[in-house]
Amino acid sequence: MKLGKKIRCLGGLVVVLVMSSFFYTADAHSLWLNFTDYMPVVSDSGQLRTKLYVGWGHRFPVDSFVKSEDFESIILRDPTGMEKNITLETTGFAAAALTLDKPGMYTAAVTRKAALNTSYKRNGKIITAKEDKIGKENIISSVYSQQFAKSIICADGKFIGDIGHEFGQKLEIIPITNPYEIINNRGGLMKVRVLFEGKPVSFLKVWGMYEGYSSGDAASVMASTNRDGVAEFRIDHWGIWLLRTRYDRSAAGELAGRVDDEHYFSSITFSVP
Repeated sequence: MKLGKKIRCLGGLVVVLVMSSFFYTADAHSLWLNFTDYMPVVSDSGQLRTKLYVGWGHRFPVDSFVKSEDFESIILRDPTGMEKNITLETTGFAAAALTLDKPGMYTAAVTRKAALNTSYKRNGKIITAKEDKIGKENIISSVYSQQFAKSIICADGKFIGDIGHEFGQKLEIIPITNPYEIINNRGGLMKVRVLFEGKPVSFLKVWGMYEGYSSGDAASVMASTNRDGVAEFRIDHWGIWLLRTRYDRSAAGELAGRVDDEHYFSSITFSVP
């Protein structure tokens, strides 16, 4: 093969690798939180109203249905640090109408129930089961997985409250920058910290996209966390943003021997004015 042709082939390979890195893991559904209004203002009735709903799948902001029983907890934290549990509606998309009692920054956090999935061969057939691998032979894969999501809203334009509060999710994205304070939405910087079991995760990829960029899992920006678990993005578009990350490891602790691998997913949504 001539040198020029080799270079072109290598160049094409680099392009493919770079482009593929801008796609979130397509083999797993993603979890996220949405609000019908990320910046509610006081209405004529004197109330601050918005609606929370849960996104699930591959097409942000709306894709598949979920049920309220799919989740361990859904928490809303107000600007003073008070927290309350949110109960989802049982019909249609999983949602909850909210009346906010004060202006400021609110953070919602949801934890989906963990899942076990094992594939193995038996009598020449591939069997899949929502359980661990104990007692099974010819294991193809056995995974424990769990998903977490958060969202930040700004009520009545007031920047009161702690958006960096840690909810204790096993894999959690902590905002460092308040996105509602980003003035230049065509070049402003957004920083987040990623924690696993409460500790910063180094060199972990974080994907980001604004609503309308893609109908699938493509991301408009991507960054890796530094040694302190901090990732920095350049916000290149106004509107609703979704950041996502994933952390995998070999089964550890009480899961060792029950499954082969652990997969964790986390996301955060917010609006850039």
